[in-house]
Amino acid sequence: MTYPYGLKSNPYPSSPTPTEQDAKILGGTKHQEAKHSIVECISDLYKQTSRRNSDENDFRLITVVQDVGSGKTHLALHIKTLKTRQDIVTAYVDLSTISPKTNESIYSAIIRGFSREMFSELRAKFLMQICERAQKGDALAKKALGYGFLDRLKGITIKQKAEDIIYDKNTISQEILRIYLGAHYSQHESAVIQNIISNSFDKVTNLDDLHGRLAAVCKFFHNLLGKVTLFELDELDAQESSLEFVKSLINAHIPASVLLLITTPSLYLDIQRANPSVFDRLEKANYKIDLAGANSVDELIEIAIEYIKEADKTERFNKKEQHDLAAKIRVLCDEFPEFRNVRSIINILNHAIEQGSELGASEITEAVIDETIKHTYPGLKIKGSIMEVPISEFIKIKRTAGATQDQVKQAIANLVNYAHEIGNVSKSAKQNPSFDVVYSDPFGTKIGIAVVMNDNHAKNFEIISNVVKSSAFVDKLIIITNTSIPQSNLATIVNVDKSKVIDLLYFSNKYTERKLDEPESEKVKILAKTISVI
Repeated sequence: MTYPYGLKSNPYPSSPTPTEQDAKILGGTKHQEAKHSIVECISDLYKQTSRRNSDENDFRLITVVQDVGSGKTHLALHIKTLKTRQDIVTAYVDLSTISPKTNESIYSAIIRGFSREMFSELRAKFLMQICERAQKGDALAKKALGYGFLDRLKGITIKQKAEDIIYDKNTISQEILRIYLGAHYSQHESAVIQNIISNSFDKVTNLDDLHGRLAAVCKFFHNLLGKVTLFELDELDAQESSLEFVKSLINAHIPASVLLLITTPSLYLDIQRANPSVFDRLEKANYKIDLAGANSVDELIEIAIEYIKEADKTERFNKKEQHDLAAKIRVLCDEFPEFRNVRSIINILNHAIEQGSELGASEITEAVIDETIKHTYPGLKIKGSIMEVPISEFIKIKRTAGATQDQVKQAIANLVNYAHEIGNVSKSAKQNPSFDVVYSDPFGTKIGIAVVMNDNHAKNFEIISNVVKSSAFVDKLIIITNTSIPQSNLATIVNVDKSKVIDLLYFSNKYTERKLDEPESEKVKILAKTISVI
């Protein structure tokens, strides 16, 4: 199967929520700036903890606050997937998936949030440490590894016994391991090491266990692997259990760790009302990241283009095609609030790529977008459109034609010509340069139409004033404009909005190409009435 732009696969994720695989790509200036701030915070902490006199203040707090669909979760997962960062280990937790939110359940979620590879590395480190002690004659270490007289007779080394356990070819005595660890480590450190070696974590029963074990995990990641720990808690809400957990974690100041909290503006206000103490701590965060503008059209375009650029191995997706796709996305975002966030624009583009593949399209064309919306958003219409303009035609008109005064004048002339052809009006020759069209209605009333639609509204006001002076040359004067001015006894002022302009230009194109069908003829009559032409 081939995809638009010569792609081998669909570059856009199909999941309604981000996954770690999807989050490997990060586009958009705002998101890149937020990423830079988070990485900078981690780097500063890493430098601090690398100093000889590192102390309990080696803890950082970051908050990320913005609306739903702005890419907060994507950003958090992207940080977790960074393979270029050798100085962090990350645990991501979606608090909305945890119920009830207890110290025990959140702790378990945090442990599951770390990658298995990190614990595997620690497990190997711990077992090799036991091996080194055993090699130095520590009898308890030898017992823990199960090394005895028969192993010596067989020529099996202590290191081989340790490696067999590392690679799961043998097991370790949990009871002897517990005794051994108790002789060399604190209570919480012993529990964590035993959990890591046995690949099974105990439940925590109180805050002391919670903080002690998390501190031990962070200590081992830092001292043995040279990494600082990033706790990412997404979907922070104002539930008492959530806030008490967060408060305890902030107060604990777990060394060599960063706590990153993600929430929405509305929930942030709920937190302020529910627990001023926690809110005060959040307000004093080392970094307060606001993704305001993350849903701007320019940002969404950057994100959308980044996905294809990452997937484009042939470099076919050149500047021209990027510009072309950007223009189409801009129209969609400008006109349809449904697409004005990261999640929605990625979703529609995912479907568009698939639709383009089915249609054999070499790029995401207007027709591809039209078909995509018909299948994915069947109820989506151009707001206020009488002609029910197809999305594809709407995008073409918005991109290529715009709404220039000359185009609207031509559309009005075509509308009067059409009314003349079906016998609704009688067209007359222009008798005054102030009018764009002159015709007579069935009652013999001579009607003049003037289109005044410059971008300069002050200039429009002046032109309209001059046109009104020519009202004596016709029985009725209609002025079609995009400028808001008071109604006049001498003229009928018709203000047209963007949807009416699109309707007019769509009709004009269809009329010129002689492609108007019967159902559309009725819509044309309604359009003409709404702007007082008939």
